[in-house]
Amino acid sequence: MQASAALLLTALLAPDPTPTQGPLERGELYLQHKQYAKAEAALEAAVAADPTSARAHGNLALALLPQHKIREAVAEARLAAAFGPESAEARYIYGLALSADGKPVEAAREYERAVALKPGEPGPLAALAASYAAAEDPRTAGTYEKLIALKPADARYRADYVEYLWRIQKLDEADAAMRAAIAAFPSNPDLPLRYGRALAQQERFVDAAAALETARKLGVTDAATLALLASVYERAGQNDAARAALAAAVGAHPGEIALEHDLGRLWLADGKVAEAFPHLEKAVLAQPGNAAYQLDYGRALESQGKLEAAEQAYRRAVALSPNLPRAHYALGRLLQREGKKEEAERELAIHHSLYEKGRQLVSAADVRDSATALAWAELNQGRAAQALIRFTALPPSAEALRGQALALQRLGRHADAVRVLERASALAPDDARIELLLVTERSRQDNP
Repeated sequence: MQASAALLLTALLAPDPTPTQGPLERGELYLQHKQYAKAEAALEAAVAADPTSARAHGNLALALLPQHKIREAVAEARLAAAFGPESAEARYIYGLALSADGKPVEAAREYERAVALKPGEPGPLAALAASYAAAEDPRTAGTYEKLIALKPADARYRADYVEYLWRIQKLDEADAAMRAAIAAFPSNPDLPLRYGRALAQQERFVDAAAALETARKLGVTDAATLALLASVYERAGQNDAARAALAAAVGAHPGEIALEHDLGRLWLADGKVAEAFPHLEKAVLAQPGNAAYQLDYGRALESQGKLEAAEQAYRRAVALSPNLPRAHYALGRLLQREGKKEEAERELAIHHSLYEKGRQLVSAADVRDSATALAWAELNQGRAAQALIRFTALPPSAEALRGQALALQRLGRHADAVRVLERASALAPDDARIELLLVTERSRQDNP
C-alpha cells in the first residue's frame, strides 16, 4: 500500500522532470526511478532553497520512507501538511508517514482530510480504510464499500476488504465475499492465494489446497506458497499430492533447503528411504545446526541399518534442541536396539517428561488464567492491537507467542508474526498449530 501510494503521489506531484532542472525536479525524477538516497540529497537542497515549499517537504518524506528513516519522514511530512493545509497530496503524505510510524488513528485524520479534498481519488480512500482497520475503527467496512464502489474493476480493494473481514472473525461473510471476488476476477492469482491461506487457517485443508492450486495455475509459484500447498495436502491426508507439490517446488527453487527437507520427510514417512535419503542428506549438509533435519536424517540412516551414524545424528538433534521430545524418543529407541539399556532408559524418560509437560501446557492453555483469557477474548472480538499488548505482557510461552503472532497477522505485520512464530516453534517444536501458522505467515510475508 505504502509503496504504491508513494508512486501515485510522485505521479501527482511530478509532471515529468528532467535532470537539467532544479533540485526539486531532480529529486522527483530520482523518486520516480526509486533512487531514494539521491532523491533525498536533491530534495534536501530543494528544502534549503525554499523552506516553505510543501511539495519539497512532501517529496523528501517520500524519499525517506523507503529508507526506513521514519522519524525524519514524519517531521518532513508534518511540515508539508503545515505549509500546504489545503493540499490533498501533502495530507496524504503525512498520513503515510504516520502509518509507517505505527500511528493509525493520527494517520486516519490526515487521510480523512485528503479524501475530503479529493473525494474521487482511490489512493487516499484505500489508505483511510487500511488505517481504520489498523485502528479497529467501526467505519472500516463502510470505507471499504465506498472504495469498491469507486473502483469496482480493481480486485485488490475487494481482497483487502475480505482480509479485513477475516481479521475481525466474520469468516462466513469473508468467505462468501472472496468467492464472489474470485468469480468476478477469474484470472487474478492474488484472490485464490489469499483464500487458500485463510482456508488453511480455518483447517479446511481440502478447500485450501484447491484454492492454492488455482493460484499456482495462475502463476503463483514462490517457494513459501508451494510449501503451504504441500502442507495443506499433507494435512488433508493427500501425501502423493504433497510430494508432487514439493518436487515441483524443489525444481523451481533449488536453493530452498526447507523444501528439500520436507520432500525427504514425506518420502521417509511412506517408507521410501531410497527416495528420501538424498533430500535429507542435502538438507543436513546445508544446515547442520537444524535439529529437525538431523533427526530425520538419523531416521533415514537407521532405516538403512547405519546405526552408528544414526545415533550420532540423533545426538546432534538432542544437543541442538533439548526440548524436542521426538529426538529423545528416537535416540532412546535406537539405544535400546544397540543394547545400551541404561542410557536408553534415560532418554526415554526425558521424552516422557517432555511429552507430559507439553500435554499439561496444552491443558492449561485450554483453561487459561484470567490475563490470557482476556487477551484471547480481545483477539476474538477483533481488537487485535489491544490483544497484542496483552499477549506481549504475558510471561513468554508458546501459547502467548502464538497469540502475539495471530494479533500481528490481523494487524498486517506478517514479517513480525514470522519472527514470533519461530520463537514459539523453538519452545514447542511439536505444536502443529504453530507449525501451520508459521508456514501460512511465511507465504504472506514472501507474497503479500
